Amino acid sequence: MDVVREKKRIALYSVLLNLFLSLLKILTGILSGSASLVADGIHSLGDLAAALSVYAGIVIANMKIKGFPYGLYKVENIISLASAFAIFFAGFEIAREVFFSKEIARVSNLPLALFAVVITIVLTYLFSRYERKKGEELNSPSLIADSEHIKTDMFSSIVVLVGIIGNYFGFPWIEKLAVAVIVLFIFHAGYEITVEALKVLLDASVDRETIDRVKETLLSHPLVTRVKSITGRSSGSYKFIEAEVTVATNDLEKAHNIIHEVEAKVRRDIPFIEKIIIHFEPEERENTYYAIPVEDEKVCSRFGECPQLLFIRKSENGWNVEGKSDNPVRNRKTGRCVELVEFLARKGVDCVAVNSLPIGKGVIYALSHYGIGMKLIPEDNLNLFIAKLKEDPVCEPPLAVWNSYACDITEGGKVESQ
Repeated sequence: MDVVREKKRIALYSVLLNLFLSLLKILTGILSGSASLVADGIHSLGDLAAALSVYAGIVIANMKIKGFPYGLYKVENIISLASAFAIFFAGFEIAREVFFSKEIARVSNLPLALFAVVITIVLTYLFSRYERKKGEELNSPSLIADSEHIKTDMFSSIVVLVGIIGNYFGFPWIEKLAVAVIVLFIFHAGYEITVEALKVLLDASVDRETIDRVKETLLSHPLVTRVKSITGRSSGSYKFIEAEVTVATNDLEKAHNIIHEVEAKVRRDIPFIEKIIIHFEPEERENTYYAIPVEDEKVCSRFGECPQLLFIRKSENGWNVEGKSDNPVRNRKTGRCVELVEFLARKGVDCVAVNSLPIGKGVIYALSHYGIGMKLIPEDNLNLFIAKLKEDPVCEPPLAVWNSYACDITEGGKVESQ
């Protein structure tokens, strides 16, 4: 179901609930002779007005207006701030009614009054839990605020219940004690809503959990080597993210493709991202990192099936053999070559040095996609292979290597001697 439509549906439920409770408490209060129940019904009319404002806020917040290119999402936060003030006012009214009123409620029909209060408590409790859960699922501050507001109606009903029972048994001080505790809860709920609304309205950063998830998603791409910075702000239910990353390629078109891929993944994995802007720059490399498929101290010609990989780094200080690594995908039944390319990309490999072309162009396209070059040296002896690599370390685009030698390879992928 559409998120906006779902929000509107739940907000409409809140309007109908508050209308029902207002009529129930006012009519029952009149019939039972409970002035506090009538007063609570009038208080519920305030809740009804707040619920109507939430509904209107959700509708307005999702309007697309040319003069507001970033949307009207913050209307939801303004509404939630207004709801917080309504909560504060409700707490004040409850305290004033109990602590400063000189009248003592005289109930003529106790069962009817208790029935109305119990129904109110049950409905407001269940609906406030439901609305808060849906508000969190839909990331709607106005629905969350309204759920807290409805909870205050439950608290006020508890006050009415305690007051009726306390007065009935001749202990009016029970009502005052209950009010003192409940008003503290009410003001605390209003304070939390106020703080969250002001954070958004003042463009405070989004929560740390979201920032960490965005960073993790960005770094999940093998060619995104570093996340230099991430900032973000919320607007209503939605988030606006801006990041700066380093990518392992100097190819401008490829870098753009990488950014489009990670933007799509962020939107897919993290809900309520309205816009994400990623700035990128190429990784500064002072050396070249080579990977050579090997087996038993020889250069291996089967690429994805080779048991080990030898890593060599060429820097300003010369050549350095950095050791071997087991091939992590050797035992896979399918997709070994492409999986191996992804592993090499995560390792930061710049160039794969091989003595034969892989069978099939899938590996060539995978290497090209991840910006890994290829060096073809038709030599099985590892020491001679490395010596020739040092003599001519320049790597070429994999597709260019394929196009140059594809006509000269045998069925086993070996390049024929010229």
